[in-house]
Amino acid sequence: MRGGAGLPEPPEPRPSPPTSHAGGWPPHDVPSAADLTAAVREFLESDVLEATEGRTRFLARVAVTALATVGRELALGPELAEEHRRRLAALGVADERALAAAIRSGALDDRAAEVRAVVRATVADKLRVANPRYLEADDGADA
Repeated sequence: MRGGAGLPEPPEPRPSPPTSHAGGWPPHDVPSAADLTAAVREFLESDVLEATEGRTRFLARVAVTALATVGRELALGPELAEEHRRRLAALGVADERALAAAIRSGALDDRAAEVRAVVRATVADKLRVANPRYLEADDGADA
């Protein structure tokens, strides 16, 4: 156990998918998961939304939003996961549970500014995937 606070070590992050046009994760070919997600999103936006109204139109918009989130996670996920892992390692913790335990125990009290920066970066990364528009409203103030 190396995860701190008696927690098991987190699994290794999975490797990034290839960046070539050969497709997604091996052994899969074209279209990749990102390509399929984009195609369904485009279909919903261009055909379904225009042809529906009321509840069905609303649910189609929800589906478009969900697919946009999935697309961003597919595109950004591996890079953000590696950056997150590095930030946590710089604090000497293996994962968010270990970070929370270290904060609760006071083990990082003398590094409050670093902890705040890591937490802020984590929230920003989550917003990059979930809803990047929320980042546009960020005035840069550190609470």
